[in-house]
Amino acid sequence: MAILTVRAFGPLMTQRVTIAPRTGYDSYGNAAYGTDVTYQCAVVGEMKLIRTARGQEAPSKQAIYLMSAAAIRPEDRVTLSTGDVNSTEEYAIHPPILAVGRYPFTTGQWFTQLFL
Repeated sequence: MAILTVRAFGPLMTQRVTIAPRTGYDSYGNAAYGTDVTYQCAVVGEMKLIRTARGQEAPSKQAIYLMSAAAIRPEDRVTLSTGDVNSTEEYAIHPPILAVGRYPFTTGQWFTQLFL
């Protein structure tokens, strides 16, 4: 019997996003970020009412399914491809992360979902 793994979905995850962890604040009070890490993913336009990391209900317009069990935080910075969002505007390529979910897939495997 074949075991299904997260890697089996690789052909469906044809996009890439970069995520930079927030490291603190600079001397002007602006958020400072660490080095960008690139992840293979699927960016899906998906309208859904979610509960944010702060406990408020908010509409999510996109979901990102990472082929990774990375521990992403809502305060981190995500960068989407201009081709994926059809825009070069800052708000489109750096949308706020509203919530993050980490879900078990099979024994010992997890995937991460970001709600934007």
